[in-house]
Amino acid sequence: MQNVELPAELCIHGSLLKENTKQQTAQTSSASSLLQTGIRQYESEQFAAAITSWTQALQNHQTTSDTLSQALLLSNLSLAHQHLGQWPQATETIAQSLSLLETPSNSAAYSETLAKALNTQGRLYWGQGNMEAALLSWREATTAYRQADHKRGVLLSLINQAKALQTLGLHVQSKTILNEEISQILQNGALDPVLTATGFWHLGNAQRQFGELTASQENLQQSLAIAKTANRPQIQSSVLLDLGNTERALSDSASAIGKKDEALVHQTAALAAYEEVASTGAASLNQVQANLNRLSFLIDLEEWTAAQTLWPDLLSTIPQLPPSRTAIYAQLNFAKSLATLMQVSEAQPKNRQASQTGSPSWQEIDAILVTAIQQAQALDDTIAESYGIGQRGELYEMLQQWPQAQALTQKALWLTNETQFLDGRYRWEWQQGRLLRKQGKQDEAVKAYDAAVKTLEQVRKNLLFIDAEVQFSFRDNVEPVYREFVELLLSHGDQASFSDQTLNLAIQQIDSLQLSELENFLRCDLASTTTISQFETDTDAAILYPIILPDRIAVILQLQGKKIFADFEIPQETAETKLEQLRRDLSNAPNRTPEVRKAAKEIYKWVFPETIEAALQDSDINTLVFVLDGALRNIPMAVLNDGEQYLVQKYAIAIAPELELFTPRPLTKELRVFTGGVGTPQEIENRQFPAIEKLDAELDKISELFGPQPPLTNENFQQEALQQQLSTVSFSGIHIKTHGVFSSDPEETFIVAHQKLIRGQELGDLIQSASVQGETPIELLVLSACSTATGDNRAILGLAGIAVQAGARSTVSTLWEAQDIPNTALMIRFYEELKQPGTSRAKALQNAQLALIDQGYRAPHLWATYVLVGNWR
Repeated sequence: MQNVELPAELCIHGSLLKENTKQQTAQTSSASSLLQTGIRQYESEQFAAAITSWTQALQNHQTTSDTLSQALLLSNLSLAHQHLGQWPQATETIAQSLSLLETPSNSAAYSETLAKALNTQGRLYWGQGNMEAALLSWREATTAYRQADHKRGVLLSLINQAKALQTLGLHVQSKTILNEEISQILQNGALDPVLTATGFWHLGNAQRQFGELTASQENLQQSLAIAKTANRPQIQSSVLLDLGNTERALSDSASAIGKKDEALVHQTAALAAYEEVASTGAASLNQVQANLNRLSFLIDLEEWTAAQTLWPDLLSTIPQLPPSRTAIYAQLNFAKSLATLMQVSEAQPKNRQASQTGSPSWQEIDAILVTAIQQAQALDDTIAESYGIGQRGELYEMLQQWPQAQALTQKALWLTNETQFLDGRYRWEWQQGRLLRKQGKQDEAVKAYDAAVKTLEQVRKNLLFIDAEVQFSFRDNVEPVYREFVELLLSHGDQASFSDQTLNLAIQQIDSLQLSELENFLRCDLASTTTISQFETDTDAAILYPIILPDRIAVILQLQGKKIFADFEIPQETAETKLEQLRRDLSNAPNRTPEVRKAAKEIYKWVFPETIEAALQDSDINTLVFVLDGALRNIPMAVLNDGEQYLVQKYAIAIAPELELFTPRPLTKELRVFTGGVGTPQEIENRQFPAIEKLDAELDKISELFGPQPPLTNENFQQEALQQQLSTVSFSGIHIKTHGVFSSDPEETFIVAHQKLIRGQELGDLIQSASVQGETPIELLVLSACSTATGDNRAILGLAGIAVQAGARSTVSTLWEAQDIPNTALMIRFYEELKQPGTSRAKALQNAQLALIDQGYRAPHLWATYVLVGNWR
């Protein structure tokens, strides 16, 4: 349920039609009346009723020569059909609208009509997943709006363009539109205050969807200030509600990377925003939505007493909302929050006792869902009906009433087939899989999960941009589908009976999960730049897939011509706690070496059960390639030890998501390496970055070995100079020595330039300019002296994300910041090893790490931090 068609666009359609019909006959006056009725119905989200009114209005207009009014009615009809998932009708009506506009005219009315039809066409393409066509339509719409001097239309169509560009992975173009074109229009003072406030509001919402949370916060605050000055309470309320949503997203982001104090600040701000909206004026949809968001956020924060106090008021308020799709979704979200409260109450009775109001009953929750379904049926809104019935099936799943749950889920699924509503279909296929599994119907469950992930592949890119009214979470709604399917496949039958087909299917789910995690991190569709591509195993390399399941670590070993499965029983929570402690011990200081060796020996047994260990010993393997899962990604596999040797003393090691970009290929010719970085101490954005003493020693030597240009350092290492050199000189390698952090929060992924932080996306774009200039992609990207964010379980995504954005086939960096002297020694040795004919990237890194150990740097803290991500050849 993407919020692409921006608010009030239809009202503009209506006002223009109203103007066009002022001078017309009684027949067209009737059509105008029907038009206005349809507009009111559409604004109330009664889409089927709007279609009826507009169809009658169109019939009245067809005997006149007023083609503009006919074209706008057809465009409106297409929008309403789109909301109901009626794609053939939506396609036909917008085609008819544009056909009526084939003869150009210089009038402003014609340009505005054409612009609105093109905007509607863009929304149609978006809904069908055709991003390139959507972008083209919205570009044409912007041109037509400019010809009509329709400033609001220009703003909204530009924001739509930015969304399409972001989805396509064209970040530079998207940011140019957002931060230059749109911001310039809003800042130049030529717009009236209401339009300026509205523009900043929409811009802030778009930025939140892109993950640009700080910019979203700033623009929403600016919109709020303008709306207050202009005394527009309705705009204030709407902006404040979205500001609360942005503060909530900032809180979630800070929590994910371990910034508890910062998270608390944003939590407080979000709750305050919701409370302010809820406490102003009479009961309204914004008030209800604010309280709903507040309730679900309190539940996320496990503030059970506050949540228990809030829900009774909502129980009496929500039924008063007039029927509409938004009102239906409000009821569904409310029911979901209540069901969570009920589950917690039953599992932990003390939470029930903490509130004088008690907890909702299952019957009350079911009654809310029944009402929502009835309203959807009355509105002939099949999509909303599917959501309601499917969620009711989920409620009966919680109650373990399998027949009722399955019947409801099947009905919800049938409704998605009727409307081609793929966003809902995968949810109900997934739910069907869960139900079948819980009833012991394993083979049928496998088929249902397989159908769910195939549907999810089709809609995943659309799920990047979501409507805040339907609270969607990647971790809640995408990741579990893949993980549960893997768990089902690897618990279905006896281990010895697992076929290559089953193991391949499990591997595919892990690969798809990693791709979707990267897409979620980068906020774009990667299908156009990189796809999953099963690696062909070298004779001297093995690929290992350690997978964290709820009750064990499952391991699939891929050797040339065969796959082997084994597992190690350990609860997921225990495993993740031990992995987190090992990461802390590794990154803190060398004096934790005894604790590191003990934990690394234990984890070695998880990843290398006896069956896997024996298979490797029987094979002539010298390189291990890991496709790591979950918390395992934060541990350097090199540090694992069998009680006698560290893994790096036995094998060369790489981490490689199975993406086409990282397919193993040897270096075709000698590297040409750009070198640069910053060694002087700096303070940027209230952060302190100490000196890097060995900057020149490291960069000068690497430049001597591989560099066509001298290093770009210190005050010369600025974004503009970096851009100029990378775009004008052909490089196949890039080596940057500076402070930096890689995080699962894109805004917290950066490297340090002179007096500036270069964010992850900007860095990726800069490196891409070298790929464009050169004859081949960047073969090797080395980020020396950087680290991943402490406490961030998904920080390695930042490193992989940079590689994907940059188009770099291999990336070498550190999981925690390396000490300067040994780091320089290792980096120089790494490049010296690459000079040797036939030496792979993984082997070069292994030899450099072993050399460091031989030089007396024996503490794993010093040598284990280095990881190679991508092509290991």
